[in-house]
Amino acid sequence: MLPAFLRPAFPDAGRLVVQTPALTAMAAGQPFAGRVLNAGCGEGSYCPWIEAQLGVTRIDNIDISVPADFQRWHPDPRHHVEIGSLTALPYADATFDAALCTEVIEHILDHESAARELARVLKPGGVLIASVPFRPAPYDPNHSRADYSLEEFTTLLGDAGLVVEDHRVCCHALLRAVMLYWRTPLLRVGANRTPYIPQLAMTAIARADRTFRIGAPWDLVVRAAKSISPAALRRTSS
Repeated sequence: MLPAFLRPAFPDAGRLVVQTPALTAMAAGQPFAGRVLNAGCGEGSYCPWIEAQLGVTRIDNIDISVPADFQRWHPDPRHHVEIGSLTALPYADATFDAALCTEVIEHILDHESAARELARVLKPGGVLIASVPFRPAPYDPNHSRADYSLEEFTTLLGDAGLVVEDHRVCCHALLRAVMLYWRTPLLRVGANRTPYIPQLAMTAIARADRTFRIGAPWDLVVRAAKSISPAALRRTSS
């Protein structure tokens, strides 16, 4: 078996390295605490980031497909796992204090329903940190929508009752080059013929991309808060 630093790495591993400072900057404006939704959790790449947020008491991970060994890889007892769609979340209104949704909304054809569901399950004043491809993004055949401008994503969330308060852009030319290589690799490995980029190289490229920020950004990261209705404000002040 190859040592860890030579094992094949996926582009999402590089994206995580580059996105982490942007996510942390967004959370600094309103730290995650209480019950948190990891919407579209996948294999749980962002679980360690959520776990590290002080004050988080429970983490609900949901996706349309979750690996059977998810909780073995993420043994923190705060984790709970559900199978479900972001367009019909199986949670009551105002369940969550915060939510993280990274690189998911662009996969959903009915992204308006996904945005409304994320808003519905947040408590008034609750915070959403979300990332989507920023225009112009590299082509990805798995996306229902290629990319978003800040104005489009702000409108999408705003129509659902979420007010964008801050944003960052990240993932520049070096990560774009990784994706281009991923589409037409020189070398594939394993039974699944996975394009080969060693973990060490992926990490080094991602750190360089994060540092030098050359070229147009590829990812948009926003922090949005659920609107507090006038009626809720009156109840709070009474």
